[in-house]
Amino acid sequence: MRILLLSWLLAVSAWAGTFPDTLVEKPLAKLSDQDYSDWGKLALAGNSEKWQHGETPHFVIHFFKSGQKVATRAEEFYAEIREFFGNRTDLLGNRKSHIFAFQKEQDWDRFCNGIQMRGIAGVTRGNEFFYIATTDGVRFDSKGKVQAHEMTHLVFNRFYAGQVPLWLNEGIAEYFGQRKTSSTADFRKMMSMAANYDVDRLFSAIRYPATPDEIRAFYAESAIVVDFLTYTADRKPLLPKFVEALTTGQSLEKALNVYGFADIEAFKSAYAKFRKTRYK
Repeated sequence: MRILLLSWLLAVSAWAGTFPDTLVEKPLAKLSDQDYSDWGKLALAGNSEKWQHGETPHFVIHFFKSGQKVATRAEEFYAEIREFFGNRTDLLGNRKSHIFAFQKEQDWDRFCNGIQMRGIAGVTRGNEFFYIATTDGVRFDSKGKVQAHEMTHLVFNRFYAGQVPLWLNEGIAEYFGQRKTSSTADFRKMMSMAANYDVDRLFSAIRYPATPDEIRAFYAESAIVVDFLTYTADRKPLLPKFVEALTTGQSLEKALNVYGFADIEAFKSAYAKFRKTRYK
C-alpha cells in the first residue's frame, strides 16, 4: 500500500510539472529567487507568518489565499501578453518575477501607506507586482482586471529593455486589462464615458494628470489609441514593431511610419475618423 501511494504521488508530481500554471508551494527560504526590493520586504513584513509562497515557470507567487488561482491567471496572462507582443524573446530568461497578492484591506492599506501611494488597487515596479486580489476583502477577484492591467506592465518589462512614453505604457495595460474582462462593444462603451483627452497633450505627457477626471480621460484616451493601432488583423503585428521603434529612441512621428503614416497630422486625421465612428 505504501509503495502504491508513493508511486501515485510521484505520478501526480510528474503530471503537475507538465502544466505551466501549476503552483509549487515552498517555504520562503527555499524559493529559487529571493531578490526582493525594499517594497517586497515591506510587503512580507506585514503578517509575515501568514504569507504563503510558491513558484510557476515565470513567477514567484506570495499569497494569503487562492494561490493556485493567482498562479493560473498569471501564467495565462503571461502567454497572452507575450503573444500580444509578437512572441518576443523573454529578456529575463529563467529569472522569475514576483507577485504579491494581498488578501485583507488593512494589510494592503498598510503597504500602500508605506510606499506613499494611497487609493490604488495595484502597482508594478520593475520585476515586482503588488495588488489586492479580492473584490471586497473576502471574495477572490474572478475577473482580474487589476491583475491583467498591472501584469501587462510586469510582462512588458520582460520583453523590452527601453522606456516607452507614459501614454503608451498605460494605454497598452489599460487596453489589455479592460479587454480581458469585457467585450469589444462594452470596452468601447466604457472608454467613451470618459472625456476626450487631446492627443498632442497625451503624447507629450511625462507625468500623470492632476485630477481624477483627467486621469480617467488620460487612461481612456491612451487605451483608445492602442485600440486604433491594433483593431485589424494586419495592424496587430505592427504594435511590437511600433513599441520597439520607440524604445530604441525613434521619435513618435518616425515610429508611426510603421503604420504607413507620413507624419503626426496624417495619424491624427485617421485617428479622429476612427474615434468618431467607433466611440460615439
